[in-house]
Amino acid sequence: MTEATNTQAPEEAQDQGPGLSLNDIASAVQIVDVASSRGAIRGDEMAAVGAVRERFMAFLNHAKEQGQIDRVPGDEAPAPTSDAEAPASE
Repeated sequence: MTEATNTQAPEEAQDQGPGLSLNDIASAVQIVDVASSRGAIRGDEMAAVGAVRERFMAFLNHAKEQGQIDRVPGDEAPAPTSDAEAPASE
């Protein structure tokens, strides 16, 4: 008796629908931060929005620890390495 394997053809794999990437989640965190800083979220909504933001951040931090992404929102941008941006010495 032969065993049947559950493999998908490339066409079937593409038909799984839209996905959500780590960059999408990072963008959502940034949107929440901007919206809250501009007063777009009412006080009675802050707890729920904050809870979702914290879940997103926990997910992103875990992905960073696993090496799946390099930076998460709030990480400092890498310092420029170009000599053109270095201060001139006298």
